[in-house]
Amino acid sequence: MRKLAAPHGFDAHGSVRNCEIAIDGGKLVAIDPAVVHDNTVVLPALTNAHDHARPLRTSSIGGFGKPLEIWLHRLALMVPVDPYLAALAPLARAALGGQGGVMVHATRAMGFTDLPTEAKEVARAAGDVGVRIAFGIGMRDQNPLVYGDHAGLLDALDADARAEIDRRFLAPMLPLSEQIARVDAVDAAIGGPMVDVQYGPNGPQWCSDRMWQAIAEASALTGRRITTHLFETKYQRDWADQNYPGGLVKHWKDIGLLSSRLTLAHCVWARPEELEMIAEAGCIIATNASSNLALRSGIAPVAEMVRRGCKVALGIDGQAFDEDDDALRELRLLWSLHAGWGFDSELVPTDVLRMALENGRAAIGAPIGGNISVGSAADLLVLDRAALDSDALMPVDPLDLLFARANSTHIREVIVNGRTIVSHGRVLGVDLDGAHAELRAAYRAGMPDRAAFDAAFPSLETAIRGHYLQRLGCC
Repeated sequence: MRKLAAPHGFDAHGSVRNCEIAIDGGKLVAIDPAVVHDNTVVLPALTNAHDHARPLRTSSIGGFGKPLEIWLHRLALMVPVDPYLAALAPLARAALGGQGGVMVHATRAMGFTDLPTEAKEVARAAGDVGVRIAFGIGMRDQNPLVYGDHAGLLDALDADARAEIDRRFLAPMLPLSEQIARVDAVDAAIGGPMVDVQYGPNGPQWCSDRMWQAIAEASALTGRRITTHLFETKYQRDWADQNYPGGLVKHWKDIGLLSSRLTLAHCVWARPEELEMIAEAGCIIATNASSNLALRSGIAPVAEMVRRGCKVALGIDGQAFDEDDDALRELRLLWSLHAGWGFDSELVPTDVLRMALENGRAAIGAPIGGNISVGSAADLLVLDRAALDSDALMPVDPLDLLFARANSTHIREVIVNGRTIVSHGRVLGVDLDGAHAELRAAYRAGMPDRAAFDAAFPSLETAIRGHYLQRLGCC
């Protein structure tokens, strides 16, 4: 049994002071008053409800400031690499950023082996780092290049560019039955207390009605969660309105897709009546403030989501504001964008804490936790209060300090399932610097193989831009 001194502590429901937290068997087993001299702040570890665990920062392949519809294709510049290292690096960065749980929406497999074998390597990396993960298996069966017919887009490319784009993006997709079956196979390979396997359809514009109906039925039958994207960009909103004149969310409700097992990432362009249906069904919305800014997607109506009764969770989507997976800074950005202006109060800090501590855990299928109470999972984040308030001019509520200035540099310790996984800025048991060095070397070595794609990309980008501007009726 371990006892953790907690002079200052809080969760979404209140605070604790001057106590010792007893940890045993991966749970909080006692919280007793104590005379405490340590200068720390204790809170539950944060959960990242939406991410893709990308190995390295995408601005290094020219992804900065690109709209999603172009940025996604640019990811093809990143060659397949060792799946263990590819997962170890982002999950270790997540731990350094205060994340005890991470959604890994696996939309791009490395492909060296079958998916269950690759998933075992991802799970091994998560186990070595010590974080909980959900593993959402990407699924799609339509629209590989743009939302809709891509024939005109291909016609706009020269022969060399067209051949390269055809090779990179237009391979046949797996039959639906095989896509459903491999989720079961991955679950059998890696599912367990620290890994929750989920259906991960990429989004409405990439999946047919037949696929959505099959996933809804499979989820109802197995109880398995679903994670997907919804209304991330205005072009996705436009596509949905044209293809579902009766309403996409209403259609999903009718086929039984909306349920408490469903996580919807982004919802930047969702409308109030859609948010009400999402809330009524008990779905979770994973909002991703920095990603939405970086990919020019917009600012999600988070306060409206809460007003309509939605369960909102914190997501980072591999695009934290400084591309560093710092969940504390992301938490502060989320509150800063949506708390309200002047004397108007839309969200208070504890509302945002609930998103990062409790709703996110539900999204990744984690056990009961996210609060400081007996019986909760021992997933904790310990901050250095002296560093957090180095000015120390007068007594200030640590919760205020958290939202004023906290970032990963203030983290003293991250504990998950009772195990210390981060201590004083270092992930224990793994070599993150070594992993980064190996990954950078592998990507640099693979760049010559991507030279033809890099040469074709400017004309592809121009054609994609024209496709979407034309769809929206722009000149």
